[in-house]
Amino acid sequence: MCYYRSLPKVSKQIIKSKHFIYGIVKAISNNLNVKVTDIIRIYLPLSIILSNNIKKKLCYQNNSQSPYIIGITGSVAVGKSTIANILKILLYSWLCYPVELITTDSFLYSNKILIKKKLIQRKGFP
Repeated sequence: MCYYRSLPKVSKQIIKSKHFIYGIVKAISNNLNVKVTDIIRIYLPLSIILSNNIKKKLCYQNNSQSPYIIGITGSVAVGKSTIANILKILLYSWLCYPVELITTDSFLYSNKILIKKKLIQRKGFP
């Protein structure tokens, strides 16, 4: 039996609803300052591909405790956290499966501390 099938799901009718999708896209756009067209053209299709791969993994996997890990890399201040947050929202919308982010933002100094320690120019660099 597929593990993801036992998870709570949003009905297929709601997912296919343009209002449901547009509501999610609009919320992402407003909260993360990303253009609606970018979300629709780039992130929405990517999230569908990823959600399909996750569903396949959960179907073929006997141990439902193993995570599905997606790594996002890139230079300083290129939008890794923004992309991760967009995908988190969209993947949860498709799968209703818990999505967690583990980011370097969680353990680096805040800008306020970097300024106080006069290290702001070195932010993101060793």
